[in-house]
Amino acid sequence: MKTLIIYYSFSGNNKFLAQELQKRLDCDIQKILELKKRTDFTILLDLIFNRSPRIRKSEFDLKQYERFILASPIWNGKVATPLRSFIEMEKDNFKEYSFITVCIGPDGQDKKIMDELLQLIQKKPKTVMQLKINDLFPSERKNKIRYATPYRINQRVLLAFEIEIEHFLQALQE
Repeated sequence: MKTLIIYYSFSGNNKFLAQELQKRLDCDIQKILELKKRTDFTILLDLIFNRSPRIRKSEFDLKQYERFILASPIWNGKVATPLRSFIEMEKDNFKEYSFITVCIGPDGQDKKIMDELLQLIQKKPKTVMQLKINDLFPSERKNKIRYATPYRINQRVLLAFEIEIEHFLQALQE
């Protein structure tokens, strides 16, 4: 099945994850590029005013792909606005899709994300997976933005999520 990974990454965490999935699946990958530079402040404004940032059109002909893997951060319980902009622009081309994220990870968020994706695309995702940074922290650091926001994943950290990544990849094959 011809697969395209489409990702947005503000911190680099979801880029690292998307590139790892690309290696494992031997598929194409596309980064979502915004027309204006993103800052913490523009993230806040997008969330407050429900704005959709302007992005570049896809460099791939999406009609060539049967499966899409979407990867992006979660901001305030929602899919990051650049990915949302991409979805709004290209949703008619999505045949089968799944979503994966590296995020801070409050519990219960995956159902909310699944509902948001269903509303945006009008099709249920095959699978939704969160790799929660919170799960890596000792209890005194859990749910604290000052520790989670600057956290950057690497190959060693991905090993801590190996079971979740394998479940995600198996769900793609079902």
